[in-house]
Amino acid sequence: MTEHAKLADIFERFATQQAAGKSPLYEALSRTVARTPELLELAAETKPGQPAPNMLFGAVHHLLRDGVQHPLATYFTGHEDLDEARAGTLLTDFCRRHAERIRVIIATRSVQTNEVNRCAVLLPAFAALQQQLDDGRLIRIVDVGASAGLNLLWDRYTYDYGGHRISLPASDPDTVLSCAIKGGMPSLSLDVSRFVRPVGIELSPVDITDPEATEWLVSLTWPEQTARMRTLNSALALAARTPPTILAGRAEDHLADVVAETPPGRHLCFVFSWSIYQIFGSPGGRERLANTLAELSQHRPLHEISIGHFGHTTPRVIMASYDGGVRRSDVVAYCDVYGTWLHWLTKAADWPNTDGRQNP
Repeated sequence: MTEHAKLADIFERFATQQAAGKSPLYEALSRTVARTPELLELAAETKPGQPAPNMLFGAVHHLLRDGVQHPLATYFTGHEDLDEARAGTLLTDFCRRHAERIRVIIATRSVQTNEVNRCAVLLPAFAALQQQLDDGRLIRIVDVGASAGLNLLWDRYTYDYGGHRISLPASDPDTVLSCAIKGGMPSLSLDVSRFVRPVGIELSPVDITDPEATEWLVSLTWPEQTARMRTLNSALALAARTPPTILAGRAEDHLADVVAETPPGRHLCFVFSWSIYQIFGSPGGRERLANTLAELSQHRPLHEISIGHFGHTTPRVIMASYDGGVRRSDVVAYCDVYGTWLHWLTKAADWPNTDGRQNP
């Protein structure tokens, strides 16, 4: 299979597996790219390791939001009913006219979406962690693959779980994250004061004081997802007032240092939200992460909360502990990619064991 054929298949699968039912526009445009050689040639300029569909459409969205005038804009703003054939023709024309600017964007930038609504999935996990660690000691959260660090501000948002609203001491009433509950209601009771000195790790942190950088984050949001876009802008405004702390560089280069510099009297929890494979590589990324944390736990107990697909159709939440090189982990919930719904497995007996190597 040629490189263009492989890329065409990527766009076809993006249309059917990711955009279908979520973004009619991107579904239609993906099919156009898949059958248009010049668009495939342009998309091939995407930086290695980055998803070409997200990058190409993000670049187009970015230029349109930046004020580039073109009839294609009416589809991105929702001001014109979708005509797949016309949208495809306009996309081809737009990319032909602005090929060089698109090429620069996709060859130099990365997909660094910071899905704020996933905090609605993390909050119950933090509550469960705190209940598990009932000794009253302080807890430090380390968000690995933090992007702009917006998920480090989880205690600044207001939460709505099917009409059950949660306001924390520092919650902004105008930044509301909504999450439907499927199955049992998780415990949402936690003492925020126990969570201290959160820090992120990111290869290329997004500078939230740089309008161009934050605009790229917004441009990666799909056009139909207007509520998601509003939430992101609101979270960015909060972050600009109190920027989160993010360590720049590879996770592998920072994990040991974070463990070493965190006072031994504090619990330490690493959070991975769809970032394991990006950081530790795939395949085998999860195993490398587990081995790394197990090795570090020879010096002190560690904890992990991870959200991702992990080879399954439905995303899941995994909570793990590491002590003396021994790992124990459980699937505690299923969830939506965007954190719009959560199925918490309320009974520990219902939590399927996910690591055959661990002790029972």
